[in-house]
Amino acid sequence: MMASSAAERIARERSRAIPASSLHEIHRLVQRRGGDTIALHVGEPHVRMPAAAVTAYQRALADGRTSYGDAPGLPALREAIAERLADNGSPSPDRVFVTPGSCQAISAVLQSIASPGGTVLLPEIHWPVHQQQILNAGLRPRFFSCGPSAPEMLAALESGHDQDVCGLIVTSPANPSGQVLAPEVMAAVHAWAARHRVWLISDEAYEDFVYEGAAPAAAVYDGALPEHERVVFSVHTFSKGYSMTGCRLGFVVVPSAERAELMCRVQEATLVAPSTPVQYAGLAALASRGHLSRHHDYVRGTRDEVIRRLASTGLLWAAPAGGWYALLDLSAHTRDSAAYCQRLLEGAGVALAPGHGFLPPGHPLGTRLARMTLCAERMTTLEGISRLLRWPGAA
Repeated sequence: MMASSAAERIARERSRAIPASSLHEIHRLVQRRGGDTIALHVGEPHVRMPAAAVTAYQRALADGRTSYGDAPGLPALREAIAERLADNGSPSPDRVFVTPGSCQAISAVLQSIASPGGTVLLPEIHWPVHQQQILNAGLRPRFFSCGPSAPEMLAALESGHDQDVCGLIVTSPANPSGQVLAPEVMAAVHAWAARHRVWLISDEAYEDFVYEGAAPAAAVYDGALPEHERVVFSVHTFSKGYSMTGCRLGFVVVPSAERAELMCRVQEATLVAPSTPVQYAGLAALASRGHLSRHHDYVRGTRDEVIRRLASTGLLWAAPAGGWYALLDLSAHTRDSAAYCQRLLEGAGVALAPGHGFLPPGHPLGTRLARMTLCAERMTTLEGISRLLRWPGAA
């Protein structure tokens, strides 16, 4: 009986409900292959972090600034972040929490809002880690179709809403689709969340990479409400615009003093404090004028060339309006994009991320799509496309 009870307990462990990451799976295959692999499966930028940030990190280590800090982060960095977000509702520094990347920020937010039986709405085409984070917080994902118009979006949200829904995750520009929500769509999403008292988690990792239209921050609309009615958690990262992927530095702005107090409890329990030297690197990165525009221009140039080369091939699922990625449609060449990507890696040395990891289990698009990055070195990226087009059945 004891053995049976233990087996049942183990079978109910929360971690068993978290799906394995398809992104990490392809990454490990690439590492094992090595050689001349063209890595278009992962968002690793060719434009490196600002030199001033590197120097600041080294100086912090040399000066012994390696002690524990406060759970919300260095005051100077929180103040600098608040200044950077002056157009996003002018947040107070005491609403800003520095985190080890935006991934941990979203995880902490979900833990801070979680309740028994809670559900979080998540776009059908989504970043896989979002689903993992929802499950890890003891919440359940419920998928909705992220339509391009306000009526379509609202209809999808309404159809997925019930009393158990406590959160909604929106990413604009989106990973992996590159979709950018128009201002009227974001305004409608925010109004819906505020009306239903659903926490809106706005993942703005790619805020510096908008190529078509505008991507207004959700917090802009939140700022017009009294504090007790605000619902937006704005999540940001240094990984993308500032090219600090391996540094693991991000931040989240919370909507109210009450939410700040609860967020602080979560941070104290799970984090203790963000890395002190890395925060000094982030402070220097924020002051590195010109880096963001140079990085934006480089990725945009690659994106434009990729679109030009793929426009007539039928492989481009949609031209990305923002972000670091493009979705490829492989349906004319395979019924199993995961197997196709593995053969492409083995035979042509080109790594793409298969689409099934970005969609709910069993979704038909999962067997059709694959994601490729646009932020890598341009000529290498274009060589990867040339290899793909030479691959049997791909042209």
